[in-house]
Amino acid sequence: MHMTRFGYRRRISNETSEPTKTDEIGTKMKLGDLVKRARDFGKATGPLKPIEALMTVDQNEWTWQVVDRDVLNKLSHRLVFQSDAGMRREILMTEGLETAMGAASMIVELDGGCVLIETLEP
Repeated sequence: MHMTRFGYRRRISNETSEPTKTDEIGTKMKLGDLVKRARDFGKATGPLKPIEALMTVDQNEWTWQVVDRDVLNKLSHRLVFQSDAGMRREILMTEGLETAMGAASMIVELDGGCVLIETLEP
């Protein structure tokens, strides 16, 4: 599975070089350009529908929202991140093996390591 299928693309240089440093003015210019591109893209996308977040993060405080029982009943697979030291951490749950494989592929591509896909008990 290739990352471009999901519309994501990694931009990593094949060449090693020193990091580029900018001064305060250059930083503000780059940030201004980034904000302008984001606004232009938002205008081109059109009105968006609000989606209720299942989790909100505010600095170091994570707030989990209530999940509808029907959503929970549809979940079929769990993704577990396993570190080199053997520690396991549940990352997320998905509906269907194909979705689980796609998510695991993206996580491995971005972070490396090993992501296990486990079926949930019925």
